[in-house]
Amino acid sequence: MNRKFVLFDFDGVIADTENSNAAYLQKALSVYGIKLTAEDRKKLIGTKNKEYVSQLLSRSPIPVTQEELKETRIKMGNTYENGDICEEKGIRKLIGMLRKRGMKTALVSSTSAKLIITALNRLQMMDMFDVIVCGDMYKEPKPNPEGYKRAMDYLKASPEECVVVEDSQVGILAGKQAGAYVIAYKGGSIEQDVGQADYVIRSFESIDIPPDNENI
Repeated sequence: MNRKFVLFDFDGVIADTENSNAAYLQKALSVYGIKLTAEDRKKLIGTKNKEYVSQLLSRSPIPVTQEELKETRIKMGNTYENGDICEEKGIRKLIGMLRKRGMKTALVSSTSAKLIITALNRLQMMDMFDVIVCGDMYKEPKPNPEGYKRAMDYLKASPEECVVVEDSQVGILAGKQAGAYVIAYKGGSIEQDVGQADYVIRSFESIDIPPDNENI
């Protein structure tokens, strides 16, 4: 079946935000005497894992709640509103090529709508997606497929018509469980396990979209 819809993750796919996000989180956690390990950073990529955040906070020498951490993070700023943010090389051209061939595109992120919309406005990419689904628009975070399924509903697309582009293990699993063909992007700054993806790419710049879309 022709693939008519392409659904992109944001963090690590549209923009390489993972290291910056970890740095801002570390800045906030430092207030409570908590240091992120490399393993912590990997486990936090691609999803909002409240249980894992609770485990992080349990390392603090003083009692601290997730709400207190949230308030501290707001004061510290974030990648999307305050940090240096730029699109991945080749992604704008790729999305433009897809849309010129009549394909529809969506953005599905675990990050809140406020931050994603701010980032897309800064990147001037708001008009590149037919549908945008953010983390506060659905209940169950990735690897649950709810976000991708919601985007498919908005697009009026069947899973078999969809390609998901992800960079994280949890995102890939979410796309697979939603029934889509999943492409893993490995061009970001953090190496991740993408073994469950259907196909792997390391650059958006060399992709050529065939006119009939049959090989997508």
